[in-house]
Amino acid sequence: MSTPQGQRLQGQWLQAKRRDADRALAARDPRIPGLNWVLDDELLSELLGESVQIIRTRYKPHTSALVAFRRAGSGSYGSGSDGNGAGTYGWALTTSPEHIEKLQQRADSSQKRGGGIRLVQPDRPHGDVVVAVGPIQEDWPLRPNLRWLRDHGLGRLGALPAAGRFLDPPVSVLRYNPERRLVVRIPSATLPVVVKTAVQADEAAAGLRLRQRLQSHGIPVLPELADPECAAHGISASPDWGHGDLGGVDNDPAAYRAGQALAAIHGMDTGTGPNPAAEMADLVRQLAATRSMITCLLPGLEAPVAALTSRLLATVVAGPHGPAPVLVHGDFSADQVLVDGPAVRIIDFDRVRTSDRARDLGSFAAVEDIADPAGVGPVAGGRKTAQLIDGYREAGGYVSQARVETWAAFRLFLNSVDPFRNRASDWPADTSWHIRRALELIA
Repeated sequence: MSTPQGQRLQGQWLQAKRRDADRALAARDPRIPGLNWVLDDELLSELLGESVQIIRTRYKPHTSALVAFRRAGSGSYGSGSDGNGAGTYGWALTTSPEHIEKLQQRADSSQKRGGGIRLVQPDRPHGDVVVAVGPIQEDWPLRPNLRWLRDHGLGRLGALPAAGRFLDPPVSVLRYNPERRLVVRIPSATLPVVVKTAVQADEAAAGLRLRQRLQSHGIPVLPELADPECAAHGISASPDWGHGDLGGVDNDPAAYRAGQALAAIHGMDTGTGPNPAAEMADLVRQLAATRSMITCLLPGLEAPVAALTSRLLATVVAGPHGPAPVLVHGDFSADQVLVDGPAVRIIDFDRVRTSDRARDLGSFAAVEDIADPAGVGPVAGGRKTAQLIDGYREAGGYVSQARVETWAAFRLFLNSVDPFRNRASDWPADTSWHIRRALELIA
């Protein structure tokens, strides 16, 4: 279907498949009457009285569903274009009936302060559906830190205040994960500054300390512009750098250098030392949570998900670990490698921990497979992964291919929820592919 008409028909067919899957999920979870309204672009648009596209979903079965949406006609998500100011985005939250009163209290508080949170309901016969809607600036958990950024943080970072409302253009939104974090690009007198505001202040404070350690070891990371006071309010920042990330380009020298940098990270002192028991408990928790969510979203996958979980428990959790645990990135992929020609900068150390050194390489390989499902081969990853491993080994890193495959399967399983969260056009099929591919790698 390469013609415009064929592509349009395929898009309509995929949209119908997603709508059917979303409706089936909503029917299985009557505890959240408004669930279908925050999963369907058309229903949410009707409710808001404007055309919107849902870009991110966080679903807690039987409790709540929170989504981020983007207003139509505003450019692509994460592009950083001038049409991508915070006013382009919003959030919508619906809950089980016993939590509606809390939504009303937040809306009332927001209105008293001149904020923008409101409760909306569809016309009858859907009177039990209540959805709270608001702008990024009124994201309830993020609001205190965003306000501090506006009043104090911009000056500390040397960023220019946005004309008009805070976070309007020329500020541009790069990433928005509701009730978690916001990443924006803000002009400054020299280079633009990329600012991340997180709900958890300890995340930013730990990141500041880690960035200083990494720089002292010669790891190619971006300079941290935020001071301890910014970090205490969940804010980290760095200069805008490079020409995109490794995920968007074919760049063998950059992938090779990323492997060298990863080997250097793995060679650093682990600090307080690994805690194997805590690491194992965390792995078990992640596997259990993913299994629970996938079987909730797609009950038909219960058998293969159970088989995959069992194999991962036997290999990742209980299996041999080879060399002693090392400091790992924890979320490594081509998206975490900024590039400028052959030069690289490693970013986003939010999930750093001590673990098996193969964890980062397997994670990278899995995400490369996810980016090109049709091109996967007999081993995890593709050309970028091969270059990464070559650079890693040249810099003194050692890793077995079997462990890379195991950790790639682990990452594929954990990421199997992402097609639903990110509103993929056929999320059931994409989720099923994640499970099948993980089973292939760990067979």
